[in-house]
Amino acid sequence: MMQNRPTLFLNRLIVRTHNNSIAYDEKFHEGVNIVRGMNSSGKSTISNFIFYILGGAYNNWTSEAAKCKDVIAEVIFNGAAITLKRAISTGALEPMGVYWNNYVTASQDSLNWQLYPYKQTSNLISFSNVLFNALSFPEVKTDTDSNITMHQILRLLYIDQDTPTQSLFRFERFDQPLTREAISEILLGVYDDSLYTDRLNLKQAVKDSDEKKREFDNLNKILNQAGAVTNINGIEKEIAETRESLNKVETAISELRNKPTIRTSKKTELSSEKILSELSSTKNNIRVTKDSINRYELEIADSKQFIDTLKKRVTELSNSLLTRKILGELPLTHCPQCLSTLETHSNEGTCHLCKQPLSEEVERANAKRLFQEMELQIKESSSLLDYKNKKLAELSGLLPSQIERARLLQKQLDDSVENPQTTRDERIDALLITKGGIENNILYLTRQIKVVELVELLRSQLADLAAVIKTLRLNIEEKENAQNSKYNQAMSKIKELTLYILKNDLDRQEEFRSGKVVEIDFLRDTYSLDGGNNFSASSKTYFKNAVLFAIFFASLELDFFRYPRFILCDNMEDKGMEKARTQNFQDLITAMSDSYEQEHQIIFTTSMISDQLNNKPYCVGKDYTRTEKTLIL
Repeated sequence: MMQNRPTLFLNRLIVRTHNNSIAYDEKFHEGVNIVRGMNSSGKSTISNFIFYILGGAYNNWTSEAAKCKDVIAEVIFNGAAITLKRAISTGALEPMGVYWNNYVTASQDSLNWQLYPYKQTSNLISFSNVLFNALSFPEVKTDTDSNITMHQILRLLYIDQDTPTQSLFRFERFDQPLTREAISEILLGVYDDSLYTDRLNLKQAVKDSDEKKREFDNLNKILNQAGAVTNINGIEKEIAETRESLNKVETAISELRNKPTIRTSKKTELSSEKILSELSSTKNNIRVTKDSINRYELEIADSKQFIDTLKKRVTELSNSLLTRKILGELPLTHCPQCLSTLETHSNEGTCHLCKQPLSEEVERANAKRLFQEMELQIKESSSLLDYKNKKLAELSGLLPSQIERARLLQKQLDDSVENPQTTRDERIDALLITKGGIENNILYLTRQIKVVELVELLRSQLADLAAVIKTLRLNIEEKENAQNSKYNQAMSKIKELTLYILKNDLDRQEEFRSGKVVEIDFLRDTYSLDGGNNFSASSKTYFKNAVLFAIFFASLELDFFRYPRFILCDNMEDKGMEKARTQNFQDLITAMSDSYEQEHQIIFTTSMISDQLNNKPYCVGKDYTRTEKTLIL
């Protein structure tokens, strides 16, 4: 049978002992399945076996269950029969054997079983991946990279006895709110893996765009500060003009070399004087810079000392006021000079020692004024200190280049005196220097072309990324709107069905009859009726079951749900649920199940089965007792 939405049905459950004898073997059917029996007859053990074989993490086995070797189940995933097998052990993360056919075929073939681990590794997929594929679930990703497994999905499909009534999800010690939210989005059919991919791609595109924008701005800033041309045509034109200048210089050098030597002399006095003049100016600049550095160092040291003194005065003023307050509360009884007893009576507002009038308001005003003046002085002095430190850093950075320039000029001056040259050679040297400068300029312009080409490439890439970002944001907005629409539709149906189940309860909780607004928060794992949930323990149990069965029945009405049309309930009469009330709930759920044509499966356990359901096709197995339990050991 073809499926257009996820379905999971348990066909058969087998439990084997260590000697391979059958401890439990029952077939299940579509619709309502009831496992009935007295308390302590093993009904919860069967529920836990079902939860475990479907992928749940469980190891809190009863002594009877611990005597068994493994549990096997024939399960229908989206119309395909698959046989599952897991060993029963104290390790909750046991692997799972999978056989791609029914149990009869699987029991006769020991070679074609495939074993999958609980957790995915770099080399192996987990059995959750296998079962998700069988259910046509999308690849599940979360912002926290938490792993959504089959165990997590079952937390909203299995209603057990150990979970507190205020929690919808099966209890888990280290429970993440985002994980619960992801589970609900998957099962309600609003999770969109392409939306997650778009969000991830958008995040990466924005990051790439920011990085390229910074690189683009930095390159542009460098080019602008250098006064360079920022387009390739302009640079190529400048290179052509520079090459013309280079050709002229090379021609002039060639002409000079072909002329006979006219005369021999030292460097002209004008050239030496020019070098000497520049050297003198540079040395003077060095002296001024050093003087300025020394002056700023002294001023900085003085400013630091002044600021420290002001801060110390602020501290001393605070201590003085504190001391004044303490002494005011501890009046002197003896003179500190002669140790004579002081008069115990003094007028209010006068000193206990000298009897001079005291004005606390004036003292406080003066103290505040002093505080304010010193704080202002500290602020102004600190600002001035920052300026001086900045100037000192600038001068310290300038000094090495000035010293190096002086050394270079001194060397040029020495060379001009020691190395006599002809006038022709002198001119050729000057032209060669000019030529070297022009060649360096051509090399710089050539490199600048590469920089500008990179700028143009970055500009093109930024435009492409801007288009990608715009498209992704539009896609995300569209998908989020569709997601919100589905979520609102799903929650509206769930709340409607919850109210229906509550209003059909026996007359035990008045709020259930008059309730109007159901609120469900999967992220916080809470639910309420008209803003409250302060009901009796049994009413909380009924309310919780109403919400979870409402989710199940909503999946039968809304095609976009990924909830696999399967629910397992082991707490029908938990927390003091009376017989009449739990039987009414059983009848209600069964009637609702019978009203739907869509394929589904409900499995629940009870020790107080309704008379209308007992010994009917709804029942699975016998009516278990403490002497005839579910497991035959």
